[in-house]
Amino acid sequence: MQKLEALLFDFAFIGYLAAMILYLVYVRSRDDRHSGRGHTILWGSAVIHALSLGIGLWVEAHRPGHVAFGFWSNWFESLSLFSLLIVAVFLAVQRRARLAILGAFVLPWAVILMGVGLTQAFLASPRCPFASVEDLLNILNATRRLPDLPVTFGAFVHVPLIFFSYAAFANAFGIGLAFVIGERQIKSKHPTTLSYRLPPLEEMDRVIARLVAAAFPALTLGLVLGLRWARLAYGTTWAWDAKVLWSVAIWAVYGFYLAVRYGLGWRGRRTAYLSLAGFGLVLVSYTVANFFSKFHIFVTGKVG
Repeated sequence: MQKLEALLFDFAFIGYLAAMILYLVYVRSRDDRHSGRGHTILWGSAVIHALSLGIGLWVEAHRPGHVAFGFWSNWFESLSLFSLLIVAVFLAVQRRARLAILGAFVLPWAVILMGVGLTQAFLASPRCPFASVEDLLNILNATRRLPDLPVTFGAFVHVPLIFFSYAAFANAFGIGLAFVIGERQIKSKHPTTLSYRLPPLEEMDRVIARLVAAAFPALTLGLVLGLRWARLAYGTTWAWDAKVLWSVAIWAVYGFYLAVRYGLGWRGRRTAYLSLAGFGLVLVSYTVANFFSKFHIFVTGKVG
């Protein structure tokens, strides 16, 4: 089953890479067939990816010494979930053909995350001549291991909610980057073809705001459920945990975005930069903060 999971993951990665290339070609061309093919490949790859992730979660749940919900701290599975949700959110955004070009700015994140997952899997394999990531993580985590956590509905939906919000923020980042580039192209004296291929700035600004508005309640609920779960599991909801602190910082940045966007009427470059900064915090929270967290740790193999 694990070989099937890896094979499907590889196919999905190749499909995402092919779709990204087609979207990039679409940026430089005027042939809508490239975006259409990219869209078709992306849909098929997302289905394959979902099957791979489902198999991986099933295998992890039946692993000897399995800790309830321990697969959420498996680095490979979390990378897989994160990248799949980025693609799923983009497919929901790309309902109109003129937004297809934004795949060139969003899909690289899914490809990068899956590439990191493939690299981690290779480094952890016996065939790798280098020190494995698994050994490195065991050293970093030392004696820290996930305890047998209480199983609640809040625990079940806590991490998917957080990852959904992260995926929406990744889409907002990609579109925000397209917005900044498009705005500079328009203001320049020598705009390139890209400025004419991108959607109108007002539309991109509106899509970013909708993504943040959809993700913020999910992030808020995910944080609340996570704190409640921590209370049941560890007897405390705070304890100045690095992951919690970064998550609160992310919540504050995107909360400020919504306040100034809808409360003060900010538009354009200022809010686009806020979305870029917010996703920078997301990346730090997802990677670095885990290694300094008391409650959130990455594992690569058996949980025990």
